[in-house]
Amino acid sequence: MFPSPLWLIPIIAIYGTVAWFTKLYLEDRDKRKLMFSIVFILASIDYIFMLLDLYPHPNTILYNLYLVASVPLQIAILIAVIETLYKIEDFDKAFKAFLVVTVIMFLVSFLPLSIRPFLLPIRQVLSIETIAISFYSFLRKKSEPAFLFGMSLICFTTASIGMARDIPELAVFSFTMAYVFLSMIFRRASPKEGIESYFSLMKRLEETERKLKLSEERYRIIVEHTSDVIMVSNSDGIITYVSPSCKNLFGYGPEEFIGKTLWQMKIIHPEDVGFVSSYHRSVKEGGFADKPIEFRVITKDGRIKWVSQSLSTVKENGRIVMFISSYRDVTDRKEMEQQLSEKVKELERAKRAYLNIMEDLRENIEKLKKAREEIRRKNRELEEINKNLEKIVRKRTAQVERLLKAKEELLIQISHDIKTPLTPLCTLLPLVRDQVNDPKIKRLLDICIKNANYMKKLIADTLQLLKVEETDLKIENIKLKEYVEEIVENHRLNLDQKKINIDVSIGDDIFVRADKVRLREIFDNLISNAIKYSKEEGGEIKIGAEKENGMVKIFVKDNGKGMTEEQLERVFDEFYKADQSGHDLASVGVGLSICKKLVEKHGGKIWAESEGLGKGSTFYFTLPAGYPEKVAEKTVEV
Repeated sequence: MFPSPLWLIPIIAIYGTVAWFTKLYLEDRDKRKLMFSIVFILASIDYIFMLLDLYPHPNTILYNLYLVASVPLQIAILIAVIETLYKIEDFDKAFKAFLVVTVIMFLVSFLPLSIRPFLLPIRQVLSIETIAISFYSFLRKKSEPAFLFGMSLICFTTASIGMARDIPELAVFSFTMAYVFLSMIFRRASPKEGIESYFSLMKRLEETERKLKLSEERYRIIVEHTSDVIMVSNSDGIITYVSPSCKNLFGYGPEEFIGKTLWQMKIIHPEDVGFVSSYHRSVKEGGFADKPIEFRVITKDGRIKWVSQSLSTVKENGRIVMFISSYRDVTDRKEMEQQLSEKVKELERAKRAYLNIMEDLRENIEKLKKAREEIRRKNRELEEINKNLEKIVRKRTAQVERLLKAKEELLIQISHDIKTPLTPLCTLLPLVRDQVNDPKIKRLLDICIKNANYMKKLIADTLQLLKVEETDLKIENIKLKEYVEEIVENHRLNLDQKKINIDVSIGDDIFVRADKVRLREIFDNLISNAIKYSKEEGGEIKIGAEKENGMVKIFVKDNGKGMTEEQLERVFDEFYKADQSGHDLASVGVGLSICKKLVEKHGGKIWAESEGLGKGSTFYFTLPAGYPEKVAEKTVEV
């Protein structure tokens, strides 16, 4: 047994190493360095026992602690040796598992029975595995620092065996040699070799991964922003990656390609499938492609495009493990080639046609001479026909004009003939009604009065419609807002009775050139229509105007019944009424026809718009724009 003070040597060495590892851990927070700091502190428990001459101790729990104290060091050394060969992906989890195992072992040491029979085989297995893996690592790396590092780990393991076998001399010698080997490593090795290489291994791997990711990111940016489509598939042809530009070329998103073969996507034109399949087969068998191929594809929306495909292979141990394809849209070039080919064919056809024309030229000259004589003869006949045709057209036009004049005169005469007996009827029937007490007779008289008034209005509107064309306009410069507000006031009673809200949105700077009387007639008709077809409650009418290319566009809008497409097409026809049932006796269906004729006579146009039944209607018409006058308004006879 060595004197107790000699145990100060490994204790001082251990705590010096712990201080150094702790400093390294605080610099980069590497859990490996923290792990070794912990196990060295725990291993010092054995040496403290020796220093205090407490070994072997009769107390079972203290003896168990002595046996367990250096086991975490063996586990940490085994982890370090394994990591020289294989990277532990998530060391944080491994560190937590190590802590759990260490805590469990120390908890077991507090059992009131000796754990030496169970612990001894575990330590031996750990020692053998550590020594075996260390030599295997040396054989793979074959470097002096790796050898020295392995020898230091073997010495640490031998020291643990000596402690477990109650051979303290072996333990002290092995620990001393372990630290000798460590000192030789740091004396001869660069900062990135030996034990330091173990602690810097993960950092170098992480740096390598970072550079690899950066490189991958660069290539990804290049691939994802190129107009060409890059496609990667495994040895079975299953697509594992496709660049986003596939959406522009094929119409399919990348996610629709992944996990499928090119044949399953069915994007290759049926007529080109055999050709493409043969090309892929030759690349797979030969391992390379001589040149790109061009074929047609069918996009998701059914369009046909031409693409150029370049196919490359990636081999591993002589086997193809990956195919990398690039697809480029060559549709425009193909179309140009096709157009050029067609042009060449056309030129060839033109050349042959030219030769044929030259051969037939003499025959055609004779035919042309005969045709020219025939044309001259036909022209003379046409001249005679045209002379007679002009006479016939003038005669027919005069007949039509006479018929139209006669029609107007007949209508006017009929209107006067009907109006003469109708006037006393419209006057006397209300008086008769007032003298009758029988409600049934009164109701019949009401019907007679209503129909008589309708006939009277029909005659008056018909006469007015016939006279519109002959009406002379007195064009004035009219301030539209004031004029429309005055007209609206004339309809105020009807608006209030139906609780209709009317809004006039016309700027003070808007003037029109129009006949005041006829303009009032247009507005009266449009406003009356809007009131008539407005909602029973909550009706709204809007009147507005705006300047537009030297004209003023005016609108009258309501939120009433609206119109169908058929009604919009016929709304300005003479005697057309939206209510075809015959029950509407308040209108004869010529008001909008009169508006149309008056607007056109002013040089404007009129039209109607509606989104459908129940969605209201808007009537638009245009008039020549006026201008503000500082002098008295001038009246111009038209």
